Order: sequence, then structure tokens, then C-alpha cells
Amino acid sequence: MYSEETNFRSFKSVLMKILLIVLLLFILMILFPTKGFISNYLNKNNTSEINHFNNNMIAMATAGSGYYNKSRLPQNTGDQDKITLGEMIDKKMITKFADKEGVACSSKKSYVEVTREEKEYTMKVNLSCTGKTDYMLLHMDLEGSQFPSTSTARCQFVKNLDETWTYGEWSSWGTERIEEDSTKQVESYTKQVQSGTRDATRTETRTAPANQYTFNARDVYYVCGSEYDNKGTYRVPTTCVKTITIYTTVPNYVNVTYYRWRSKTLTEAKQETKEADCDDQTLINEGYKKIS
Repeated sequence: MYSEETNFRSFKSVLMKILLIVLLLFILMILFPTKGFISNYLNKNNTSEINHFNNNMIAMATAGSGYYNKSRLPQNTGDQDKITLGEMIDKKMITKFADKEGVACSSKKSYVEVTREEKEYTMKVNLSCTGKTDYMLLHMDLEGSQFPSTSTARCQFVKNLDETWTYGEWSSWGTERIEEDSTKQVESYTKQVQSGTRDATRTETRTAPANQYTFNARDVYYVCGSEYDNKGTYRVPTTCVKTITIYTTVPNYVNVTYYRWRSKTLTEAKQETKEADCDDQTLINEGYKKIS
């Protein structure tokens, strides 16, 4: 009897110790998270910070891509052109932005810089915010007119296919200006038309030998009368020069544009719709129009 009671107490004591150990481990897990928990927490916050930084950099790159068109690109190999974030904000190319903590990014250390290489243009987009500085590079061949956009916005583009139009009779030509629209086709031409006359002048130069006079049988003089430009007396043979103005009447011409129009009706139209980046110029060049 004594032995059974002793064993029961011993079992109870061991069970209590085990429960205390489990409880202690549970409390420690709450107070001190596991390594995996800490890693996941840091990764989650780090990813959020990276995404925020990247979004700001993409915003700068998009603004830079629109700014550096053909007229602003460096002309000679090795030349560079640079615009800082502060200048972009001043030019209303971009709005002020901050890092994840709300601290404004550096307006001087953050910049977009374009370099003309031997075979291409390179755009460096450098962003410097609190505790982090990084950059991205964009490239464009020498024949390009604008760097590729980094915008991720998507738009719908539409193109009319197999259009069939019917037209009415042409109107008579007239000088009243006519604008073409979806129901009207317009043709025009411009020519010069005489509109009255105007007075005009021109000058001519006439010459004659100076009159010769002899005094005392040995002194010879040459004289141009007062009607000549070089009137006077000369001791050597001289040509007298006279400029005259001739008045004439000439026709006056003006440019006149003539217009004619005819009605047009779209009897059949099929449309093709595509989705692409809103800044996609390829579809625009192929005849598509952006609708949203």
C-alpha cells in the first residue's frame, strides 16, 4: 500500500514537472519569437521598403523618358545631360515624394543623366533616399526619338479594319473655309490671284560725256551740269552720271485658298482592339487610336 502511494506521488511529480516545462516553453515562444518568425517579419518589411523605393525610381524614369526626346539628347559621343530631382519638381515634371518613413528623397543626389555612347544613348536614373541609394539604366539606339517608357499603365487601342465609305457629289469650288469631319470629305488648293494694282518705282542710271570747254586757247575744262549726280567742273575727261526714278503700275497678287466638299458615309466597319502600355507608340504608328 505504501509502495503504490509512493509511486503515484512520484508519477504526479513528474507530470507536474513536464507541464511546467511545456508552459515555460510556451511563454518563451511568446516573449521571444522563433528565428523563422523574425526572418519573415524582416523580409515582409524589407520587401515593402524595396517596393516603395522602386516605385519612386520608376516615377523618375518615366518622367525622364518623356523629357529626353530628340531635341534634348546630347549630340556628340561622350556628351552628357543631367537633370536633378529638384529641377524635375520645379519644372512640374514630377511631384515631391519621400521614402517609406516619409522623409523627402535628396533633390540633388537624385537625378536623371543621359550619355551619348558610340552606338547608343544611356539613361542613368539615380535615386538617393534615407539610408538607400541605387540606380537603373535605360538604353536607346541612336535612331530613337525617345527612351522607352517605364510606365506600367495599360490602355485600350482600337483600329478600324475593312472600312467601306460611300460619297456624295462634289460641291463647287469656293473660298469659304470648310473643315473636314466624320461626315464630310474636304479638298483644297491655293493659288495666287490678282487683286488690283499697286504703284511701284524703279531707278535707272544714265551717262553722258562731260561738256568740253576751252579758255584762252589752251585751258581745257570738262563740265557736268546740275542735272547730274556728279555735277561739277573737271580738268580731265569725265563721264557724267544721272539717276532717274521711273514710276510704274504693277498687278498685285494675293494667295487664295479654294475648298470643295462632299458627304461621306461609313457603311461597314470592323474594329480590332488591343491592350498595351499607354505610351506605346508602335500601335499609334500602325494606325491604332487610344480609347482608354
